[in-house]
Amino acid sequence: MLVVSAVLLGLALAANGFFMLYDPAGWYGLVPGVPDTGPLNAHFVRDIGCAYAVSGGALVWLACDARARPAALAGAAFLTLHALVHVADAIAGRAHGGHLPELAAVFVPAAAALWLVLISIPMSRRPDMLKWLIRRRIAAFDRSYHYDSSYARQILEIDSGAFLQFAKVMGITRYRKGVPTEAWYAAKLAATLSEDCGPCTQLVVTMAERDGVAPAVLAAMVAGDERAMPEDPLLGMRFAKAVMSHDPVADELRADIVRRWGEQALVSLAFAVTASRIFPTVKYALGHGQACRRITVAGTAVPVLKQAA
Repeated sequence: MLVVSAVLLGLALAANGFFMLYDPAGWYGLVPGVPDTGPLNAHFVRDIGCAYAVSGGALVWLACDARARPAALAGAAFLTLHALVHVADAIAGRAHGGHLPELAAVFVPAAAALWLVLISIPMSRRPDMLKWLIRRRIAAFDRSYHYDSSYARQILEIDSGAFLQFAKVMGITRYRKGVPTEAWYAAKLAATLSEDCGPCTQLVVTMAERDGVAPAVLAAMVAGDERAMPEDPLLGMRFAKAVMSHDPVADELRADIVRRWGEQALVSLAFAVTASRIFPTVKYALGHGQACRRITVAGTAVPVLKQAA
C-alpha cells in the first residue's frame, strides 16, 4: 500500500509541477481560484512548479528506497507549509472562498505525504522517535515552570507505554468548569500540601500566579491563614481538607458548592484534589520526593503549613 500510494501521489505532484514549468499560463487559467490571487507571474509559477516536481520525485523515490525518507520528508514539509499559507491567508481574509477543488489540491496532498513518510518509518524506530518528542515536551515544560520532571523522564525511559498511561491523568488536572479560579487552586494547594511535596507545591503556586490569582491570596493559602482568605478559596480549601480527612462536614460543604457554582464545579474540585495527590505519590514512590521547605510567592518566601492527609 505504501509503495503504490507513494508512487501515485508522487507522480501526480510531479505532473502538476511539470505542467507549471511547461505552461504557466495554462496552469494559471485551469486551476480554480488561482486567478483570484492576482495577475499571472510565469516565473513564480515555474518556481513553485520546481518544488512540486522535486516533492513528487522524492515520494516516488521513497517508494523505491526507504533511504529516501529525509528527501520525502522535505517534500512533505513544503506541501504542509504551502497548506499553512492558505490557512494564514484565510484567517487574514486574503483567501477567496468557494474553491473546494483548490482546497483539496492543497490540503489532501500535504496530509497524504506526511502520512506516507510516517508509516514508512520502521516499527522498531517509532518508539525512539516518540520518546524523543516526549523528552522535548518535558524539557520545554521544565524550562517554562523552573521545574524538575526527572521522575517523568525515569518512567519514560523504563517504559514509554507506562508513561503514556500516566500522561492520561493530565486530562483531569486541567478540568476546571464552573468553579472560581481561586477556589480551584485552593483545593489543589490543600491536596498538594497534604502530600508534603515542595516542588509540586511550588509548581501549583507558579501556575496560580500565571492564572491571575493574587499573591496575597496565594500566600494565605500556603500558610493556611483562613482569616486572610476570601470566601471562594476558603470554601475550596475547606472542602479539599474535609474530603482528604473523610470529615462528615464535607457533605455540608459539597451542598454549598453545588448551590453556589453547580455540579460541574463539584467535579472540578474533586478532580483537583485527586490529581494533586497523584503526582507527589508517584514521585515519592520512585525516589524523587522532596519535602516542603520553602515556597515562594511573588518573589517572597512564605511559611508552609504542614497538613495531614
